[in-house]
Amino acid sequence: MIATAARANTGAALPGDEWFDRLVELTPDGILVHSSGEVVMANRAAADLAGASRPEQLLTRQVDSLLDPPYLKAIEGQLRSASGVLAIAEPIRDTLHRLDGVDLPVEVRAVAFMGQGRPSVLLVIRDISDRLATERTAGIMEERLQQAQRMETVGALAGGVAHEVNNMLQIVLGFGAVLIDDPRLPAECLPDLRQIVQAASRAATVTAQLLAYGRRAVHRPATVDLLAAVRDAEPMLRRIMGQGQRLQVHGSAALYAWVDPDQLVQVLVNLTLNATAAMSPGGVLTITTAPTDLEVPLDAVVGMIPAGRYAVVEVRDTGGGMDTATLHRIFEPFFTTKELGQGTGLGLAATLGILTQNHCYITVKSVAGHGSTFSLYLPVRVPAEDRTDDPAPPPVVEPIMPSGALVLVVDDEPGLRASTARMLQGAGYRVLQAAHGAQALDLIGHQVTPDLVLTDLMMPGISGTELAEQVHRRWPALPLVFMSGYSATVLTADSYPGVPGPLLQKPFTVPELLAAVELALGTKAP
Repeated sequence: MIATAARANTGAALPGDEWFDRLVELTPDGILVHSSGEVVMANRAAADLAGASRPEQLLTRQVDSLLDPPYLKAIEGQLRSASGVLAIAEPIRDTLHRLDGVDLPVEVRAVAFMGQGRPSVLLVIRDISDRLATERTAGIMEERLQQAQRMETVGALAGGVAHEVNNMLQIVLGFGAVLIDDPRLPAECLPDLRQIVQAASRAATVTAQLLAYGRRAVHRPATVDLLAAVRDAEPMLRRIMGQGQRLQVHGSAALYAWVDPDQLVQVLVNLTLNATAAMSPGGVLTITTAPTDLEVPLDAVVGMIPAGRYAVVEVRDTGGGMDTATLHRIFEPFFTTKELGQGTGLGLAATLGILTQNHCYITVKSVAGHGSTFSLYLPVRVPAEDRTDDPAPPPVVEPIMPSGALVLVVDDEPGLRASTARMLQGAGYRVLQAAHGAQALDLIGHQVTPDLVLTDLMMPGISGTELAEQVHRRWPALPLVFMSGYSATVLTADSYPGVPGPLLQKPFTVPELLAAVELALGTKAP
């Protein structure tokens, strides 16, 4: 037998038919009727929402003790002058104060009516907890998507700017190196020239961080013993810490990850510098390595960390921590809490870019006054001795001296071609120059066969990779060296998996240029 809704005998104008009571009781939404602010009717759903065992427990209660909004009395005021005309309020969000003290988010629709000269209001109450949770989840996902899109846009912009600036820096550093070695340079000009070169070198470190943030830095992943890598970096990390600050390293042995070892060290340096700035003398920085198994996905700074097994590097400091507003901005490029001139604000941004490029993740926990913890989640890798699919290491080749070798320099930037040519000529090489890939192919095919082709990767028309493909197909014995303000990603793309040759990251120094050229000439086939 279906129970009927509870009604108080107050004389209010309420239908009394049994079918109506059953209909109200079967309604899945909570229904309350109040008259002069007092609950006079409630169904089972309303009792369940309010945490009552029986609908009768709600009768005679003041509706203001259950619901908040002022519209309840406002409707009654309207009814007193409405002469019995129904007034239906728009649904609103409200809070239902349950009898057990728990607040429940609800949506309430009010239908007002007059009966026997007394204003009454029918309230239809719906639990919207699940809806709000869904909206919150959708809002979080939308915010993450917008954040990822912003970072992708800024990263592409940063990488493009760094690439163009690196080309200009290469010209400054190239000609600077040539002039420093020029005996005709007046001695009094040498200090000024060295200041120019030093400033350009500092600018190159900034562009390197921009490339890291844009995930366009040189990327050479390998199987890395994490604890050994941290131990190797420990002396350097101690040197960059503040006076009186201590470094502690703990970890699991035989924990391997697939990551670029040089980029991992850069991340550790960036996080250490960040922690050092946040700690006072006596502060402690603790770096811990450990495996972990995620049974469910975990929130990261960008995206979600999929469930699975990871190698975790935790960097925890005892500094001042961060408030929520700061925590949300620390990975933005050029955002810094340091004083003017004390930092570029690119360290954590570059860290995020490096980790993303290595298919790693980062989480941050911080409370103002209680330090910060950065956790890096790296893909686990089986050591090389236990694998069967690792490629054989390249053969060790002794480089040969130039002996007047002819190098074809291909770049669409005239100043960069000229500075690179001067750097090579100073080391005894003969140099030809080509402004683009088509001109280089014409020179090789019809005029002269160089001993080596040194080409930029990113050029209009025939790109460096396309030039390399044609050279490798037509003159397979001709070695190549590549220059780029970006990374080796373009070179190792699936379209050109077999093109050999070292990569020079712009801006490069004379020793770096000569080492790459000599190595390529040493691998030249007879």
